[in-house]
Amino acid sequence: MSSDKWRAPDQTEDPLPRRQLRLTGVFLAVVAAGLVGAWLFQGGTTASGPASASIGEPAPDFEIESIEGDDPIVLSELVAGHDGPLVLNLMASWCGPCREEIPALSAFADANPDVLVLGVDVEDVYEDFRQFMSEVQPTYMVGFDDGDMRARYQTLGLPATFFLDSEGRIVDVFNGILNESILEEIVAGIG
Repeated sequence: MSSDKWRAPDQTEDPLPRRQLRLTGVFLAVVAAGLVGAWLFQGGTTASGPASASIGEPAPDFEIESIEGDDPIVLSELVAGHDGPLVLNLMASWCGPCREEIPALSAFADANPDVLVLGVDVEDVYEDFRQFMSEVQPTYMVGFDDGDMRARYQTLGLPATFFLDSEGRIVDVFNGILNESILEEIVAGIG
């Protein structure tokens, strides 16, 4: 019987350090993604105010193009000129659920003239936005964002709706399709 059969090979590679290195890399990637996600959804702040829209904070001001092509829509001017809640709905022409939601927003806006409803088309092409608006014909104010506004109003997807009080503070955010009863319930809770 040969004793060579029981000898360990001279140079075997230990797989354990390589596996630990891979697991460490995965762990670091998960932690980094979590930190970035937390920063995005919590909204960092800058010297000029919130970097992104956050509940309990004043809504970041923006200026967007009105569908009428008149003067631009400026959030701070809307808030200053209106003594009531403001519903800020983000949508896009390519978003099927957005298309589905617009009739409910129009019916709500028509039934609640004391609530200002503003639709903002984001992440879109202007020509597609114009075509989309001619198809769905919302009965509330609508504008187009070229990207500056959307950077401060980050959401999980579209449609998304921000609810502002009469002072312009964000009191609630709803991600997903709204119906009239959800709109009524949320707006009723705005003091």
